[in-house]
Amino acid sequence: MAEIHLLSDEIINKIAAGEVIERPASAVKELIENAIDAGATRIQVQIEQGGKKKIQVTDNGKGMGAADLDLCYLRHTTSKLTNADDLFHLHTNGFRGEAVASIAAVSKLTITSATQEGESGRIIVKGGEVIEKEDIQASRGTTFLVEDLFYNTPVRRTFLGSETSECSRILDIVLKTAISHPEIRFDYKVGDRTVFTGVPGELRSRIAEAIGSKVAKGLLPVDYTEAGVHVTGYISPTTETNGKRNHQFLFMRNRPIENKMVSKAVSQAYEPYGAQCKPVTVLFLDMPDMEFDINIHPAKREVRFANGNLVFLVVTHAIRDTFTKDLEAHSPIIDLSDEFMGGTTPASQTTPAQPAMPETPAQPQNDLPWENPFQQAKPYAAASQQPIQQQARPSFASKPYAQPAKPVNSLSDKKSKYDVSDDVQDLFSLPEYGKIISLEPDHSKPAPPPETPWAPPSFFQIANTYIAGEDSNGLLIIDQHAAHTRVLFEQAMESLQNNIMQDSQELLFPELIDLSKQEKEIFRNVDEQLRKLGFFVEPFGGDTYQIRSIPSALPLSRAAKAVHDFLNDVDENDTKNDMVKFQEAIAKSWAKTNAYQAGDKLKPEEITALVGQLMITQDPLKSPFGSPTLMRLTLEELSKKFRH
Repeated sequence: MAEIHLLSDEIINKIAAGEVIERPASAVKELIENAIDAGATRIQVQIEQGGKKKIQVTDNGKGMGAADLDLCYLRHTTSKLTNADDLFHLHTNGFRGEAVASIAAVSKLTITSATQEGESGRIIVKGGEVIEKEDIQASRGTTFLVEDLFYNTPVRRTFLGSETSECSRILDIVLKTAISHPEIRFDYKVGDRTVFTGVPGELRSRIAEAIGSKVAKGLLPVDYTEAGVHVTGYISPTTETNGKRNHQFLFMRNRPIENKMVSKAVSQAYEPYGAQCKPVTVLFLDMPDMEFDINIHPAKREVRFANGNLVFLVVTHAIRDTFTKDLEAHSPIIDLSDEFMGGTTPASQTTPAQPAMPETPAQPQNDLPWENPFQQAKPYAAASQQPIQQQARPSFASKPYAQPAKPVNSLSDKKSKYDVSDDVQDLFSLPEYGKIISLEPDHSKPAPPPETPWAPPSFFQIANTYIAGEDSNGLLIIDQHAAHTRVLFEQAMESLQNNIMQDSQELLFPELIDLSKQEKEIFRNVDEQLRKLGFFVEPFGGDTYQIRSIPSALPLSRAAKAVHDFLNDVDENDTKNDMVKFQEAIAKSWAKTNAYQAGDKLKPEEITALVGQLMITQDPLKSPFGSPTLMRLTLEELSKKFRH
């Protein structure tokens, strides 16, 4: 008896469904693409319970008659291909003929459709089998109602994310498709709540609806062609620092795609402008049909290029060319005419100044050799003599941001110093220095104490990034960001678990920020936790929110960025429905956002507090993300380094 046998149609359909429909967002993507190919000018998406219970996609396209309704849910049926060559000359979104069949195999699917001629009907399919069919009256277009997705594949349903996570993924699909088709109206609802509305218009307006008007206003237009590759769209200027990973959109002929090489090209184009530059990019690629292949992924998510290196270079050149044009357009004119310079150069020969491309930021310079780098060590030395075990657990206020100290040699100081009647001018000094000497000794002033040799403190900062010091076993080096993240993480967990409100400072003038659609959805789920951690943010109207209070240790200049970074980081953490994991994700994101960063200059007392706080944490050796907080070079290791 042969061990190899044919699979049943039921198993084949479930396998195919698993390749095409990975989660509710996959079903939404396929149904939206079919609606676009049907010529729809309005698409409505409504879901419940993250798409697990219900997905409804309605369009006003050309619809289907009775004959098409009988075929649309079967495998390998399509209206977009007639022969194999059509696979390499694609101008539609859906073409595999598996999307509707895959959805029907793992759900209860109701399809209602009507044509312009008035032919209409409804068909209900469950698990791939037709259970009801009827003729009804309906408006032109098609409605797909997907219920109980993955009801017959419980393992796949188990591995879905939380309701919030799945809603966010569906929103991402809707936004990407809406950006690629600004001429179509999109409506996305979660239950009865409207999450996104895209009004037909031009691309920049659609980007403003999807990401935010403030970001969209500053975008630079891209239009570049090289070697048959055409790149269009919009990119953010090099000064943008609030870009997010999910704010980089790539399209091939209006079809959302993913390609690591193109993403790397974008990163390389922005690389000279520093690590803090986080771009927002909306790029559309177009090239001859035979130069790319969209068939390498069942969900048509990835694309392969015949010449990937060429595409990499063209995308890089397109972004750099956009920067150059922007610099030229906004560069000041240097006027060398006689009126300003007194010379003979005619004004007609003046040219716009060409700003040089930014270079990699220079490393901080060492202190001058004659300066004492430890002259502020006394406050630290006094504090460091206390046993760590006796130090109280510091609050968030232990990360002070003090105002700059008053200059020592102020005008009032000089006046009081030199306004002495018994003093005369030193005739042997230069007059501009105004050196004063006394003719009589001043016995009223105590003699200055004899200078004592200074000693370095226990810890000091290296390159404004690391904290170094010694203990009985050798040299300790602490990563200030990782260490502070560990401290803030444990403080945040204590606040969230014990319902303790962290200290916060109310702003005299609330700061306004614009949140993207994804950020607004995430904010709805973490607002309560944000308040416990010192942030008070409330809606102001539309996509605009106002920050009323911030953690007491956070400077106002970082408030808006901290909120954006926090919401973006929480979005990347899929916590499902586990409350402990949810609190850990919140605490990690908050700690990462508010911790000292590499390059932050710390005062001696801040170094003291940080080291003390780190040593009393539950796990001082690593950050909540698993990276080490400190390392030690033993005396033996140091001796080996210097041994001849």
